[in-house]
Amino acid sequence: MKTSHNITNLRLIQVLLLLLITFVAACQSSPTKPPCLFETIRGEKIKLRLALTAEQQTQGLSGVKSEQFSVEEGMLFAGERDQLKTFWMPDTYFDQHIFFLDQNFKILDVARNVPHYIGREKEADIPRVKPVYARHVFEMRADSTIANQMQVGESLKWICPQPLEQIRPSTHPQQ
Repeated sequence: MKTSHNITNLRLIQVLLLLLITFVAACQSSPTKPPCLFETIRGEKIKLRLALTAEQQTQGLSGVKSEQFSVEEGMLFAGERDQLKTFWMPDTYFDQHIFFLDQNFKILDVARNVPHYIGREKEADIPRVKPVYARHVFEMRADSTIANQMQVGESLKWICPQPLEQIRPSTHPQQ
């Protein structure tokens, strides 16, 4: 009697494991959302990493090695309102161009060739850029041909299934 009970339990466990494996496989094979992109006025596409939350924006590209971040990729720090934006480069592994954008992704200002700084020691030595009044900030590798061609006054086209306002979590609930 005990043996048949153990066999029943074993089969139940096998069925549950099979269901779990099937579920995990289905989740992994389901199509993912297409990436969000910027398109330049020259038609170049830039894959976006979105920094939407305060935590993501604080982390930024700190700790990201150059082989982990393509020259055809950029990080967008999405803002909710226009304000003075200040950026620094702690624990970065590649030089960057930092683009300050308005609400329509027009380039207002650029800090070019901002040097990287590995680590966080000697905080006073970590490179910083001048504050700029903007809505969003966009970072790309300084050795990117695309980034090197982008100029103040150009607009980047948002290509994404959803508008940024629908993707970005609001830190200020609507009244």
